Amino acid sequence: MDEEDTRDFREACERCAVINWAISDEGKFFCKSCHNVIEKTADAPSEIFMQNARVNTISKGLKKRNKLDRGCEWYVCEGFQYILNQQAKALVALGASPLLKDETLCNIWRRYLQKTQQAYTNKPIDVPRRKRMVSEMVSDSSELMTNSDVSWSSLTESDPEAQDSSIQLTKDAVVSEDEATSIRSGSIDGSLYRRTTYRKDLLMSMPLTLAFCYLALLWLRESITLADLLRFVSERQIPYLNAFQYFPEEMKLYGPDIRIFQVQSIPSYEEIQKKMHELAVFLDMPRFPEITEKCFLHPDILCIKYLIEANLPENMHIWIRRLVKKMGIGEVDFLTYHPLSRRAKMVKYEVQAAAVIVIALKLLFVLNDKHEWLLSNRAKEINKQNSEGVKVFQFKKWYMVMRNSLDEREKEAEDQAARHLWKCEKPLFFSLKDKSVIYKKKRMIHSLKKQFIRLTGSHQTGEKERPSSFKFNWSEGNLERPCFREDSLKEYDYEKSKRIRTVNDRYWVSCLKICREKSCGHLTKSEEEYFPGSYLFVLKLFSFLLGVEFSMLHLEVCQLEHRLFNLREALKPKRKCKKTK
Repeated sequence: MDEEDTRDFREACERCAVINWAISDEGKFFCKSCHNVIEKTADAPSEIFMQNARVNTISKGLKKRNKLDRGCEWYVCEGFQYILNQQAKALVALGASPLLKDETLCNIWRRYLQKTQQAYTNKPIDVPRRKRMVSEMVSDSSELMTNSDVSWSSLTESDPEAQDSSIQLTKDAVVSEDEATSIRSGSIDGSLYRRTTYRKDLLMSMPLTLAFCYLALLWLRESITLADLLRFVSERQIPYLNAFQYFPEEMKLYGPDIRIFQVQSIPSYEEIQKKMHELAVFLDMPRFPEITEKCFLHPDILCIKYLIEANLPENMHIWIRRLVKKMGIGEVDFLTYHPLSRRAKMVKYEVQAAAVIVIALKLLFVLNDKHEWLLSNRAKEINKQNSEGVKVFQFKKWYMVMRNSLDEREKEAEDQAARHLWKCEKPLFFSLKDKSVIYKKKRMIHSLKKQFIRLTGSHQTGEKERPSSFKFNWSEGNLERPCFREDSLKEYDYEKSKRIRTVNDRYWVSCLKICREKSCGHLTKSEEEYFPGSYLFVLKLFSFLLGVEFSMLHLEVCQLEHRLFNLREALKPKRKCKKTK
């Protein structure tokens, strides 16, 4: 009935730009995609009134409602498959290789379905207390990276007529009305998904979708790091928060499904990396492609990005290359990920690169709240004597500029987090009885919100910001935010100049003891009050750029310092030590 009444109205919705209208019980038009209510009402011409008269009401109960409006039958794995498909498309749009979507991530997902016995197996897992069973599927090959005809294009799409040929989950059994009313979730296995039967393997979850994406990015050695991935998620460039609202209309979501697909926070760096390692071990993935000097994840190349973003001189890259070679962190065996190895190590590539830069700054300027200021005063005198030549880098001037910029960016991030809306546009309900009430409240809220915006004169723009790999932009000739990229560091090299004495002999180690995670880790979590102010600022700057915790970067600096200075193994505790109060 709604289709006939709204067939002549072909204007697109102002909010979602979709033509999908319906008529409410009050006679108003609303968008079925985003539930936006507009001022247009249904026209019902009557013969007993004079010509051109209109009745702005419609009779209730004309639309035949389905008592069990559950949509099509679908499984939880199909919902995660749709989300992975959308995330892969977003990563390709952000610059990743098309192979990530068409081959790598697709094959990893197929391997996961086979290992969990959800598809591609002769013995699919049974759904308890259901007459439905998963159809038997045979995979031609159980290897991870094999050439197959199955691709992401055959997965679940937003088109209602699209069929899922990669996961042929049959629903052959006929369910009676009494049995259907007892089902309390939109999906078939949603109410039983978190029970013991499904927990014996690696349970699929929303954070695990990001682990899938990072695993594919690392396999292809893409330039999008894990820190970039989490930042794009927070900026909503990659579907994660309320990703279920983009499900097709036939995939109804309510009840236990909400707890499975709804997230209340963005996972941390360590959580995704840990889940990625668990996933790689669970899938028996082989040794990843080697990370050589030409790869973006190599510290020699990755450090250039953070030198530019931190507004540091380009000449510092010479010191960084020396440090990387001295510590041995640029070797292929050290950087290449091998999940099945006994000594498998998950390298934090971007955190490691930032830690190398911090160590280089300590080698040059000590960062003990004393020598860096003395060196800055001497560099200022040299610049006065040589006003026309290349300027010598002044740490004090750089510190003042970066501190103001960091304070501004942190304030903007806090304001943006305060304005962030965690609730999705698509109404959620745990029971079919609450559906009509929730939809009515949702339309009322949108109507009041629209009227409030009209009265206040403010307009909200739903346009996304253009994605960028940098949080800071520096340009030459800006007096308020000068660029230090061309400044020289030759005066700090004792071998080439004696005007400023080298400070390597005054280097201080951040942490003399590093406790193992299995024994005790409290010594690595040093309190901020004991850090020098300049060292603390540098750590906060790079932790903000990476979006990681302060303690993670400090721990990485400590570990690299132990490799650099070859500290004795006796300094590291061999048994669990008691935490001191």
